[in-house]
Amino acid sequence: MRIAYRFWAMVLCISLTSYVAFGESQGNSWHRVRYNGGTLQSKVDPKDWDNQLTVTSDLITFKLKDGQQVEIPTKTVTGLSYGQEAHRRVGTMVALGILFAPLALFGLFHKTRLHFIGIEYKTPDGKGVGLLLQGDKENYRAILTALESATGATLSVSEKDREYVPGLHNTRVVSEKEEPQAATPPSEAKAADTASVSVKSVPESADVTADGNFVGNDLKKSAALR
Repeated sequence: MRIAYRFWAMVLCISLTSYVAFGESQGNSWHRVRYNGGTLQSKVDPKDWDNQLTVTSDLITFKLKDGQQVEIPTKTVTGLSYGQEAHRRVGTMVALGILFAPLALFGLFHKTRLHFIGIEYKTPDGKGVGLLLQGDKENYRAILTALESATGATLSVSEKDREYVPGLHNTRVVSEKEEPQAATPPSEAKAADTASVSVKSVPESADVTADGNFVGNDLKKSAALR
């Protein structure tokens, strides 16, 4: 009888070890996640929960029910946000045309206490993009914990939403007066700072100034104005 007990105990230990190892290799996965805006242009209803988010130590994978998916290496994540702050950050990207929003988008630019989660990251070409997701009351804390652990990124929350993310130590409380950073790639920002114009005057050789500064008087040449 003792031999039988020991045998089954050994089988149980092996099974549990295999289960834990399998679970760790597969990462954490959730199906009740909504998609409210981001890199994917989709007609999936933002009220639909049937999308899948998987987080491992190396990769964040978000798959929509229409088959589209985005894979985000954890090392490229530059910031996480929750609630109202997630609205502000990712909502700014959508407003600027950097990200897409699904049809019938609801509540994106309104203050809300629904459990919205923002993930900001860099594409291979250095462009700043993101995702705006919504977890439910049963999984949003687990999702945030997994994201924070895998990426090491700081979680930004508003003063009013801080109480909804207890236990997450790598957080930054953002004042409502603080403006979200515009997600404009450095290369695009640099290009937008300058422009070329051609000036012609009658009579010729008139002085040309920009912001009160003399920039030339050869009217047949283009002057670069900043």
